[in-house]
Amino acid sequence: MRHRYHRQYRYTLTRPPRALLRAKFDNIAIIPASMLASKEGLKEQVKKLPRGEVFLCHTKENTKQRQVLERVKEVFRHFGYAVTLLPMEQVV
Repeated sequence: MRHRYHRQYRYTLTRPPRALLRAKFDNIAIIPASMLASKEGLKEQVKKLPRGEVFLCHTKENTKQRQVLERVKEVFRHFGYAVTLLPMEQVV
């Protein structure tokens, strides 16, 4: 019986370009998909935040989403990021 080597991934992973490794992100924004319609206004608000800040947004009705984002907030704070967590109604 022959043994076949099965790759786990369809694509082989290579080293990313050096420019990508050196890139620094200004801000990180995690928002619900329902806010993508008002993306331009949101983009302006996120650009006003200090460099390196994380912006998290949730809907008031979805308590599960809020709980998950609060956990994400704890993780980012553990790594030293400043985090802003706001309900969607305050942002728009």
